[in-house]
Amino acid sequence: MPRVIRRAGVSILIVAAAAIVPVASAGAATGPPNLQLNAPKSPGLLDRVVANGNVPGAAAGENVTVQVQASGNTVEKKQLTVGGDGKFSFPFMVDSCCNYMVTASSGGQTSQPQRFRVRVPRHLRKGAISHLYNQGLVDQGYYVGDHVSGKYNHGSQLATLAFRKVNNMARNYQYKPVIFQKLLQEKGGFQPRHHSGHHVEVDISRQVMALINGDDVVATFHVSTGKSSTPTIRGTFHFYRKEPGTNSHGMYMSVYFIRGYATHGYPSVPMHEAASHGCVRNPIPFSNYIYNWINLGDAIHVYL
Repeated sequence: MPRVIRRAGVSILIVAAAAIVPVASAGAATGPPNLQLNAPKSPGLLDRVVANGNVPGAAAGENVTVQVQASGNTVEKKQLTVGGDGKFSFPFMVDSCCNYMVTASSGGQTSQPQRFRVRVPRHLRKGAISHLYNQGLVDQGYYVGDHVSGKYNHGSQLATLAFRKVNNMARNYQYKPVIFQKLLQEKGGFQPRHHSGHHVEVDISRQVMALINGDDVVATFHVSTGKSSTPTIRGTFHFYRKEPGTNSHGMYMSVYFIRGYATHGYPSVPMHEAASHGCVRNPIPFSNYIYNWINLGDAIHVYL
């Protein structure tokens, strides 16, 4: 009789354990997510790609995180809820560069990465791609005009020239794929030396001027400073007078920072050399913006 009782006790314990184990494992993933990309054979900029997959063994309502990286930078990251069959889908647009990697993670397990490479165009055409290029310039602190165009226009040329100067490239208006690549990777912006207040910086060696708010580079411009016989004064000064319109010297929308030294628009702003009588010349199409952005009392830092 005692044996029967002991066997019964064992039997009860076994049954209880059997009842508990399946409940704990119900709906749990049995492996890493599966992932595939639905995309053109060679995805290009502004193409649409869909990351499709499933989480094996997952119940409806469980989560999966899809991460999209481009050249090591995370450009998309989204947590999704899987369906009753464990499936998920995440569409995204290709608007970065250049080496893409897409993964899906759930329950501490990650899918095999899906990879593809994006090439930027050798030549810009009007439309969405040119708009993306111009927006990239703006995002890196270059001024293209009052609005972002879908054309490679004069504002694009001036901003491209400023980018080239900042990055020590040949000084011209020419578009190059390497410029687009840098912009899409969020690289190539002007790096300020000063980090406080609403101020202006002029880098004589690279012939550029930047409008800066704290650490934020708002707009960077191609300029021309004083030639060797009449160099631009260096140091830190403060804007003290504004002169609208065009004066007798042909200076347009002038903002003075010490004696007769000013930043102003001028018909001639050479791209290759310093050519002024000591002032900081800026392109006339951008002069109104610069004039209105600067406040009297703002600092200007002029350096080599």
